Amino acid sequence: MKMKNLLFVIIALLPMGLMAQPDITLAANYSPYESTILIHVVNNTDKPMRIRNSYGASSGSLIQFRLKDKVGKEISLYDAIFYEGVKYQRFVQINSHSAKTFRFPLKYLCPSNRISSDIYSVDASCFINYSIPEEEKHEFVHKVLAIKTKQDLMIYSGYDSYNQNIMITLRNESDYEMTVYNSSAAVQFIFLNQQGIKLGTKTSSLSYSGNIPSTIKIAPHSSKVLSCSFVNMIKGWLNESDIAAVEMNCKMIYDIPDQKITNKSSQKIYTIKIK
Repeated sequence: MKMKNLLFVIIALLPMGLMAQPDITLAANYSPYESTILIHVVNNTDKPMRIRNSYGASSGSLIQFRLKDKVGKEISLYDAIFYEGVKYQRFVQINSHSAKTFRFPLKYLCPSNRISSDIYSVDASCFINYSIPEEEKHEFVHKVLAIKTKQDLMIYSGYDSYNQNIMITLRNESDYEMTVYNSSAAVQFIFLNQQGIKLGTKTSSLSYSGNIPSTIKIAPHSSKVLSCSFVNMIKGWLNESDIAAVEMNCKMIYDIPDQKITNKSSQKIYTIKIK
C-alpha cells in the first residue's frame, strides 16, 4: 500500500476530534487473514520524530495488550515495544508527515494455555515517549485502542482445475447462525493474460450444490463451499487459452438475526492462477 493511501486509511479510522491533534496520532486495526494486530503511528509534524522504546527498568515507550474473551473478561496482559523487525530497537524514527505500522501476531501475545481463537477483543494501551530533535522537543502520549479480533464472515478461495471451477469458501466465525446474500454481483471476476493485462470483467452469483440460492445459511463455526464455472463465464466471450489468472473481488452481505446484525459486509480480493 502506498504511503499516501495508508495515511488516508488511518486518518479515516480516526474520530474527527483526533484529526486536529498535533504532532502524533494513533490508530489500530486487525488483519483477520493474518491474525495480526496493526498499530499505526502517524507523525503529523514537519520534522522527523523519534520514539524511544522502554528498556528493562528504564522508562520509555511500550504497548500493554489486554486480551479479552467473548464476554469481555481479561485473559492476560502482554507488554511489547514499538519495533520494526525481530530485534530490539532503542529508537524508531518516523519521517515528517509519514506513518509507520507495527505488526503484532496475535498468537505471540497469547499465554501458553490459550490459542488466538480464544481472543475476541484486545485493548492496546499505548504509552509513547517521543522527541522531535530539530525542535529539542520531548513529549509523552497515552492512548487506549480498542480492537475487535473476530471477523464474523471469512472468505477463502481456490481453483478446481479438473472441473475448472473457481471455489469460494464462506466461513461463519461467529457463535450464531448467519444468512449470506448471494446477489448477482456477489463476486467481480477480472480476467488477466500472461502479462497481467485485463481482458475483461464479469460479475456473478455463486452456485451451491448445483443451485444458485438467493440466500445461504451457515451454522456457527461452520463453512460452506460455493463455486462458479470458469468455462461458462467466458463461453462465447473470451478465449480460454488467453487467460492466465483471474482476480476476484468478493463482497458478501450478511445478517446475524440473533445479534440483530443486518446488511453487514465482508470483502476479500484474491488472484487465482489458471495456468
